[in-house]
Amino acid sequence: MKLKREDIQSISEQLQLKRHSLRMNYSDIARASGIHQGQVSRICRGQFKTRSANVMQICKILGIASTGEDETPEAVRLRQAVMELWDGTSTDADRITRLLSAVIDVRKSSSASQA
Repeated sequence: MKLKREDIQSISEQLQLKRHSLRMNYSDIARASGIHQGQVSRICRGQFKTRSANVMQICKILGIASTGEDETPEAVRLRQAVMELWDGTSTDADRITRLLSAVIDVRKSSSASQA
């Protein structure tokens, strides 16, 4: 789907802001996404015309909504908090995932005991 110039600019600005806030360079994003570093650089600089799989993957890695779907403010806030918590490594992703799984387990056991 071809994007409007203002949509491309908006996505590009979000990518750059988030990339800087997470202290990730193009190589970090390339490793995390499996996309060539040159392509990551071009996408982050707004050199794309469609919402391709690569654009969406980079947005996903950085925790940016690129689908145009309406998201609740709570979902946006939650994703941003998790992405700020994550240091960009797979080890840290595993730690955060285990932590969230533990929260799920506590919630389930709490719900079961109240029933």
